[in-house]
Amino acid sequence: MNILNKLNMIEEENNYINESGIRNMSALSKEYKTAEIYYHMDLDGVTSAIAIKEYLKGYGIKTIAAHKIQYGGAEWTVPKPKNKVLAVMVDFAHGKTTMKIHTDHHDAQVGVEKGTSAHFAKTPSNVEYISQVISPRDLFPAADIKTISIVDTAGFAAQDISPDDVMRAVYKTSKKLSGKANRQMMGLATNILVLAYKNKPDFLDQLVLQAKPSLLSIYNVTKKLAKENGYKPPEEVESGKMAYVGVQATKIKTGDLNTIKSLKNGEQVMIGNTIVQYGGGSMFKGYDRYTPFKSNPDADFLLIAWPMGLIQASVNPFKKSEKKIHLGNLVMKKVMPKFKSKLEKKIITLDTLKFMFERDIKDNNAMGFTFKDLIALFEKQLKGLAPKGTFRDMIQDITNKPHKSLSFKQKNILKKVTITAWDLIMASSGGHPSITNISGLNFLGKNYTIFMKEMMVEIAKEMKDL
Repeated sequence: MNILNKLNMIEEENNYINESGIRNMSALSKEYKTAEIYYHMDLDGVTSAIAIKEYLKGYGIKTIAAHKIQYGGAEWTVPKPKNKVLAVMVDFAHGKTTMKIHTDHHDAQVGVEKGTSAHFAKTPSNVEYISQVISPRDLFPAADIKTISIVDTAGFAAQDISPDDVMRAVYKTSKKLSGKANRQMMGLATNILVLAYKNKPDFLDQLVLQAKPSLLSIYNVTKKLAKENGYKPPEEVESGKMAYVGVQATKIKTGDLNTIKSLKNGEQVMIGNTIVQYGGGSMFKGYDRYTPFKSNPDADFLLIAWPMGLIQASVNPFKKSEKKIHLGNLVMKKVMPKFKSKLEKKIITLDTLKFMFERDIKDNNAMGFTFKDLIALFEKQLKGLAPKGTFRDMIQDITNKPHKSLSFKQKNILKKVTITAWDLIMASSGGHPSITNISGLNFLGKNYTIFMKEMMVEIAKEMKDL
């Protein structure tokens, strides 16, 4: 943000509510005095939630609850917003019918309900958009925004950041570094601690509610919560990561494309300039997503399959390269069509969809997978569902009920609405030049992990000569 813009904002400070970037914010502030924030469970999601909390505070709206949300089955387990409370979602590409405000920075959004105050922009991080565009004044320091964006985009090579730099959980000021560089190292350590503790009960939600909009505040609150709740201290987090690196180094195999089919959990093989890995191995004592690139610094790409039904291809973010490869196009346009005929033969019913999406729900107050979610995500691909009529109304009514409460008859009715595995996977997957995901492979049923490895072979075959 340049100095002229800063001066303009100072001059307009008294009128900033009317100049707000959130559509209908003045009206919403009259209707709601409290808010609940839903956010993706990574550094950008946490900082976006803290930024929007601060923004709402300027309108007299107090954030009373925060809820982490993750793609996949966990997406449908989050609690419904309370009545008369403003529901806000940040840094998440799937809309929810109960949200009143939704802001995100991903390439595409689905499931956004008509009437939602939606604000989407392709920026390196969502917090950047909230802090520097939506807000009439900067919420996070500019240096922090840069660090968060580097982490979220894995833009490490351009900053000469090494795997060791992003694996450190212990931050100590170094006299050899400038103040700017020290602040960046502190931000990277903050990211590691947030990821290390993110699955601890209520940790992220309390972090959002207690921290102020700065990485230093997030770092200090993180350490405080860790100490209060008896989490591993930063020193143990860091040593656990290094131990994980050592164990994974023993799981590097030599071989060819056929070796991929025999990979066990955590094992990897180098195919051309691509690391091909199945599963994360033993992650109980420590884990770091960038371990493959620390063990194989000269590799250009990583192709990894996760047993829950996800394949991900990504660029080595620590290696400078002039190659202009679009992994999203390579996977989705060159490899996926090879499996189209086979995937089109696999039919998945709405009953199965709903069961799979809701099987992790333990709370009766969870959002669940609703009819509006079904339509938003898959309407064009569904078979057996007319645009209108009594049957559609019945499907809507049944789909809006928790799956565990459905009768045998109701489940059979849902089985009349179907989607092919091809359409489901293609609708759930996608990517960018530096990263792409194939999701929903677990819907293939028995032996789907064998199919995943077959798919990895074809992707590796395309990538090995890049």
